[in-house]
Amino acid sequence: MTRPERRRAPRVGCVLPVQLYAHDDPKVIETLTKDLSTSGLRCLSPVVKGAASPVSLEMTLGQGERPLSLRAKIVWFERVPHGNQFYLGLAFQNLSDQDTRRLSRYLERLASKP
Repeated sequence: MTRPERRRAPRVGCVLPVQLYAHDDPKVIETLTKDLSTSGLRCLSPVVKGAASPVSLEMTLGQGERPLSLRAKIVWFERVPHGNQFYLGLAFQNLSDQDTRRLSRYLERLASKP
């Protein structure tokens, strides 16, 4: 399925542990990012949540860093081909200037690596 490109910021491929907290489910989803930007991320999920579903998430950008605690909404989902998981596209909501700077610095470091 091809979606029209609507991202506000370029994504960088990276794998980071992330914990998702759906507002309608007490169970924490422990998963991995597939890519990340200052406006959102794509991750794997064993369960699908509908588009526009609000979630909270926590992720750590590096060893010794304090975790980022962010709010987001699911903007799209699709089944992973030949698998029983889903890709979720999340858009960050109400990101603070400090968290935006932390994400930007992290993404700049990733992009500068050969």
